[in-house]
Amino acid sequence: MTRRRTPTWAVGATAWAACVVLAGGLTVLGAGLLTPHGAAPSRTEALARPAQPAPTATRPPAPTRHTAQAVAVTDGALGPPPGPQYDPPPAHIAAPANRYALVIGVSAYHAPTHPTVAGADDARLVAAQLLQDGWLPQHIRVLTEDQATGSALRSGLDWLAGKGAAGTFSYFHFSGHVKQEGGHEKLWPVDHDFVTDSEVATAMHRVRGHLWMDIAGCEGGGFLEDLPSDRVLVSASSQQTQKSYEYPQWHASVWTGLVFQIGTAQLAADADHDGRVTMGEALRYATYYAQVVTLKQSPYGRQTPQVAGDPVRGWTLAGPPA
Repeated sequence: MTRRRTPTWAVGATAWAACVVLAGGLTVLGAGLLTPHGAAPSRTEALARPAQPAPTATRPPAPTRHTAQAVAVTDGALGPPPGPQYDPPPAHIAAPANRYALVIGVSAYHAPTHPTVAGADDARLVAAQLLQDGWLPQHIRVLTEDQATGSALRSGLDWLAGKGAAGTFSYFHFSGHVKQEGGHEKLWPVDHDFVTDSEVATAMHRVRGHLWMDIAGCEGGGFLEDLPSDRVLVSASSQQTQKSYEYPQWHASVWTGLVFQIGTAQLAADADHDGRVTMGEALRYATYYAQVVTLKQSPYGRQTPQVAGDPVRGWTLAGPPA
């Protein structure tokens, strides 16, 4: 692969992170969304797509919560963007009848937890992409806002695990607040009935087929632990010690917006220009540009997405591995 000298970029990136203050005074920034029954962003309504070679976006109106500072990215800060790479294709493709998804997003948390900006919209964006890629509606369980209770989340995990027989492909997405407590990460349902990383891992270990688990939330990297394997792909929007950001202009978290809308739907991640975006391309693109957009955010610093597990990534959601 030929590497070019990285040009100087000016990135007008405003990543807006919603805050929630716990009883102990800990401030957690989360990925979140809008309203439970709003329409998902249209596939023809482009987000503020990154201009090559770096993301740019019009600064949104001044928000009422914490606003990250604009970022100026200079030569060599992160090296050049990811170029074409070979992603091996799967030996077998899961038919639509053998694909199952649990998609969860929370924005309007019950008091006293502050809302997120993009949690529910992330979930709608993801679900819309799955449907566009031929997934069966009855095989996609979406929980947003008041539907996304701790009980419903556990029930959904149990449902997904029960469907994950050999020869299937399962997908679990969560977008919302994450709580760290006692050395564990916990998914934060709308009703504060926390679901621990151990509970998530126990359910995911029951899946016998291929699995992709995707967490868009602060400290999401803490959910990787022992889950990644040769058939389990795990991605998280930031490291275990980092915050994750949202981009109100996109109606999405930085991570989900880059993976699904800009990287995949708008083909920005199509590094080899073959007209399709593989999972490998989408994850490399979003991992790189999430750092570009949040490189000099203050006071919490940038988010560095984490990806581990199944090395076979030459597939799309229209043809996932079986």
